[in-house]
Amino acid sequence: MRKTRVMVHTWLRKNSSGFILLPWLIVAMSCLSLKYNLLVSGGFRESALGFRASGLLSGGEKFLLFRLDLLFCFLYLPLVLCCLAYLLPQWVRLPLSALAAMAVELALVLEAGVFQSLGTFVSLKTLWASAIWMLNSGNPCPLEELDTAFAAWLLAVIVVTALAYHALRRSVRWVNYACLAIFGAGALAGALTLLSRFPDMAWSAPLVESAAYGLAEVNPAANAVMEVKTRDLPGLLRLYREISLTPPPSHSDLFGKAPDYNVLLFVMEAIPAQVFDPANDPLRDMPNVRRLREHALVSQRHYTSFPLTNRATFSIFTSLYTSRAVGPEIDGRRIEFPGMILSLKRAGYRTGFYGYVWKAATERDDCMLPSLGFDRIVEPAIDPAADPDGATTFFGDVKFVASHDAEVLHSLRQDIRQWTMRKQRFVAAFFPEIGHDPWRSLGGPDSASLQERGHALAVHQDSWLGELIQELERGGALQHTIIVVTADHGLRMLRAPSSPQGLQLVSHGKLEDIVMRVPLLVYVPGVLSSPAVIPWPSSHIDLAPTVLDLLGVTAGRELEEGKAIWNPALAKRRVFLPMDTFGATGFVDRDGYYMRNTAGTIFKSSTLHFSDQDVMARDSAEVARVQDRLAIEDELQRTLVSRVLLSYVPDAARPAAGSGRGTAFTGAGIWSRLRRFW
Repeated sequence: MRKTRVMVHTWLRKNSSGFILLPWLIVAMSCLSLKYNLLVSGGFRESALGFRASGLLSGGEKFLLFRLDLLFCFLYLPLVLCCLAYLLPQWVRLPLSALAAMAVELALVLEAGVFQSLGTFVSLKTLWASAIWMLNSGNPCPLEELDTAFAAWLLAVIVVTALAYHALRRSVRWVNYACLAIFGAGALAGALTLLSRFPDMAWSAPLVESAAYGLAEVNPAANAVMEVKTRDLPGLLRLYREISLTPPPSHSDLFGKAPDYNVLLFVMEAIPAQVFDPANDPLRDMPNVRRLREHALVSQRHYTSFPLTNRATFSIFTSLYTSRAVGPEIDGRRIEFPGMILSLKRAGYRTGFYGYVWKAATERDDCMLPSLGFDRIVEPAIDPAADPDGATTFFGDVKFVASHDAEVLHSLRQDIRQWTMRKQRFVAAFFPEIGHDPWRSLGGPDSASLQERGHALAVHQDSWLGELIQELERGGALQHTIIVVTADHGLRMLRAPSSPQGLQLVSHGKLEDIVMRVPLLVYVPGVLSSPAVIPWPSSHIDLAPTVLDLLGVTAGRELEEGKAIWNPALAKRRVFLPMDTFGATGFVDRDGYYMRNTAGTIFKSSTLHFSDQDVMARDSAEVARVQDRLAIEDELQRTLVSRVLLSYVPDAARPAAGSGRGTAFTGAGIWSRLRRFW
């Protein structure tokens, strides 16, 4: 026994593991602290809802959720770090520990900050894209959303590393012993939690592992992912039709009933069906929409494909979902993306887009729109000094935005006049920005409710619609023009003076009707003699098939995921409602609305609003089916868009092996942005 004590004492006296692990102690404490903050902020409660109806756990049960955090941070990862360190020269060990701690801490704090803002972890690709956007715009505002812990924890790692180095040089052994004792106590606490059989829940996983999954974009449903990745492009489309219950391609009664009609799309910004619903509202203060409704298809349950403008725009024109910006993938390449605009362009139509064009480094709508087939893109003449990154357009004075909307509206009217005079068929899309959330007052009383402000913005745009109708009538084109009136998405943000930037999300980590359900009216003169109300769910992916079916166009439609909205077979379809940017995803089918939140908890409701009472038992067969469907859909849409992009890049335009993807991501480009940023 004495010999053993002597051996342990000798090992401790010679060993410097405590010094090496001292920087990692900051990471371990930070991880526990961040996870505790998520617990008290509600993330754990939503996770616990699948285990206990109230979502409330006892103190001991909450402690057991830290089981793997304790083992990872105080046993597994420190052992790995020590093994690596002792394989290297002595002078490298402490710097290695410090660098590893700083890298992990940076990832943890960034992911925790993103989680608090969006309700979900994000991939390394997304973080990189955000950094490029900040460098390109010179606007570090996303960093302001992170807690002061961002700097505090990293500073702590640096300070503690310096102290460890000083203590190591001076042979202050108690620092070594104290650090080893703390790690031993943490490992023992983790081991004690293994004595309990408390069920695993979504947040039982260690925070460092959850954040790493986000960084690596790992999909836990490996079988579902493999099923997607092993299919070719036609196979992916067949898989989508299988999981969405989409009926097979077929011609309908209205196919070709509006041949050679012009097409005008009026897409309002951030106007949900709660403030403007052409299917149910009397429309007494919107005479122009009311006039169109008399000969139109109107949907009672139409949903955006994604609550971001350019993702929704992509779906409207291509009939494909996307959860990412397509612009950077096309940057510098001559791509013509199949869809409604390209099909009509090849059929002899003139094509035009009229509205604000987002040019953030990671978005590049100026690249996406030409690829969709628009040969005329009219954007407002905005002084870059007045609106360098779009913030003034999105959040500034309403008169600033209205003046630019009126500017592009005037250009659209002039083009319609020229086209109608020449008997030239056209497809034009008008995207005004005046409705961008948070909703701005048009000069009415400050006491106006949210509903009143939103409706006033829709009424204001009805007058712009009236101007376009007058222009079509003047040229004798109204009676052979399809007019689509909809919105890109619903309300996402509110003014909130208490938040760092005066904004807060309407829905944090949950699908909501006011975010996803939008108005839809499709005016088809000479075809419909009365309003045709569509009661089943429809989506933005259905707009291109609806218009092209009415026109009788068949060419270039092999990649459509949507269907014409009047098809009664759609009553059995499963419509996906992606909202990953805001921390949830789900779908609607005949059985109701389903949602998966960031904790992996599945909700089911009869409406697109979810409460704690809508949580489903985690071990049910229905939950397993929902998880599989959503996992397949997540991977399917990522893979499908990538395959389509690669399929439609001309060989001459494909980047050579090993070449960069565009100037925005070259070393020189990044260096120039760094210089401007600082």
